[in-house]
Amino acid sequence: MYNYFVVRFTNRTDGTSGNSVKAYESEAEAIKEFFRQAGQAVDTTHLTDSVSLLTKEGFEMRHEVFMHEGS
Repeated sequence: MYNYFVVRFTNRTDGTSGNSVKAYESEAEAIKEFFRQAGQAVDTTHLTDSVSLLTKEGFEMRHEVFMHEGS
């Protein structure tokens, strides 16, 4: 059973948006993916990029958002 989810949302400069959801059984694997995604989001060309780590109940354990308005 999946217990944790890493969710990423983006708003791109061309006016489109993107999202991804990855599911994990273990907290350790989910945390690793959260930090991988956050690391990628730091310097994208997207206008905004957010990454969240959620439990299966929808509780938000971690959240990061990156604004790149000048891109």
